[in-house]
Amino acid sequence: MSAAVLRLVVRALARLVLAIVGVRHTTRGAFPDGPALLVANHLGWLDIVVLVARADCAFVAKREVSQWPVIGAVGRRLGVVFVERRPSRDLRRAVSELEARLREGAKVVLFPEGTTTDGRTVLPFKSSLVEAAVRAEAPVIPIALRARAISDPSPLCWVGDETLLANLPRVRACRGARIDVDIGDPLVATTGRKIVSVQARATIVDRLRRWALAGRCTPPRLTAAS
Repeated sequence: MSAAVLRLVVRALARLVLAIVGVRHTTRGAFPDGPALLVANHLGWLDIVVLVARADCAFVAKREVSQWPVIGAVGRRLGVVFVERRPSRDLRRAVSELEARLREGAKVVLFPEGTTTDGRTVLPFKSSLVEAAVRAEAPVIPIALRARAISDPSPLCWVGDETLLANLPRVRACRGARIDVDIGDPLVATTGRKIVSVQARATIVDRLRRWALAGRCTPPRLTAAS
């Protein structure tokens, strides 16, 4: 199976998974046509499924995911960039590989918080891997992700030590579950990785605050920016 066909299959499977667990998804704004580093806040495993369902993109993922049966092999075929849990140990290789993906024309998703949150906090962004966009002269696209539901939306945020098997029935029981994807305007990465990371985070926080004012999500709490 060619990589192009595999991407179509994976995208169809992502949409099927969302239909099975009853999670709707909406997008505001447009994904870029060309290469870009898509920088998003991170709520849980549903983020990845929703973004795959909405766009032809690869991801930056933890190294251990490459060892998962089937998923690891598929990820490698789709151009996923695998990094150590502590990126500093293998930062040079990871940045070079991510830069290569961007130069090849890929859209790659990075969750620079480095972990998931409950959707009420936007953690400082780690900027190290954003250096790849600077080198490739690729735009950085901030993406705000929101989880909401008629009932308690907390099952849509996969945090703590909860296993995927434990989370799945909770997501399925969540009435009116929805993940909103809000795509911001491109940022010029040549300003430097730290500056563009701060700009991307500020854009995401602003989008979440606007939704909070409209009563569609909880205002984000902030920690000190990196």
